[in-house]
Parts: sequence; structure tokens; C-alpha cells
Amino acid sequence: MLQEILKAATKDHHDELESLMFVNEIMNKTLSLQQYKTLLATNYIIHSALESQLHDSLDQDLKDQLDIENRNKLAVLEQDLSDMGMDKNELDAIDLSFLHLDYTGNAAALGAMYVLEGATLGGHVINKKLKANPAFEDLALHYYGVYDKNLMPNWLTFVKVLNTSIPAADYNVARDSAVKMFSLIAEVSKAVKASIN
Repeated sequence: MLQEILKAATKDHHDELESLMFVNEIMNKTLSLQQYKTLLATNYIIHSALESQLHDSLDQDLKDQLDIENRNKLAVLEQDLSDMGMDKNELDAIDLSFLHLDYTGNAAALGAMYVLEGATLGGHVINKKLKANPAFEDLALHYYGVYDKNLMPNWLTFVKVLNTSIPAADYNVARDSAVKMFSLIAEVSKAVKASIN
């Protein structure tokens, strides 16, 4: 299955990104609000730059199967930025010229979305951990709870589409796209840390 190919191909990138995105601090409930701002900024920038491009790259049948309009996360990220008193214009001013990529076609789009949808799945655990951290008791955490009760149905639908919609000849396109998405998120995270800390 393509899902397993992508998981294996991105394992090292996933581990690197966990370190950059404060996973240890999240899990042991010591994440600071400043670190949280870095996470929010990174996710906002990625979704602001790429979300609509990825969704638009899918053919209409896959958009319908995925209920693509209900997978948009940019609005909830903007809510979280507002809750933290963060200025989108400052984030939009960070030099991110490396983010202008051309994701065209189902295989490339689904490969990149595998990373973002996987992050949303992991967001459920992050949400629980942050709510157990006293520093976060007054925050709504919109992004980390974005799918709410639809979290598992959305993930299972995505995996089914991923595994059944891409011909084997295009697996390498999806794999390369997933790897590239992990690399982009890591680069954005580094750029954000250099700019807002």
C-alpha cells in the first residue's frame, strides 16, 4: 500500500521534524507559550502557502471523495494566531521564497497531503497534552482539534483515497512529494525560529 511506502520513506524526516516541533516538550507538558507561537506560525505559513494549491491540484472526483472543503485548516490557524495576539503580517513578511513549489496532479498533491493529514491526526494527542499543561488552560486550540469527531473518519477516508487512487507508476511522485513536504516544514520552522524568537 502506498501509505506504508510513504511512512517508510519519510521516517527519518518525521523524526527530525518532531525534534524541531518540540514534541518532547509537548509530551512532558512543559511546552512554553513562546514555543507554541513557533508551532502556530510554522503551521500557519505552510497552510497559507500551500493548502489551497494542494487542494486545487486534485481532480474533482478526489475532491468530492475527500470532502475537500472541510479539510481547510487555514481559518482555524488564523483564529489561533488571533488568540495569541500574533500578527499575520509579520509572519507573511518572513522570507519564504523556497515555498513556491508546483504541486500538480493527484499523486503530488496526495503525497504532500499525507504529511498534513498525518499532522492533523497527531494533533489529537497534542491537543490532550496541551490541555493538561497549565499554561494552555485558557486557549481554545482550534487547529489541534480541527476535525473534532470527524478525525478518524477523515483519516480513514484519506488513507483509502491515497491507497486506491494513485497508479503504481506514480508512487515515486507521491513519495518525493511527501519527503519534500517534510523538508519544507522543517525549513519553515527554522525560519520562524530565527524571525520571531
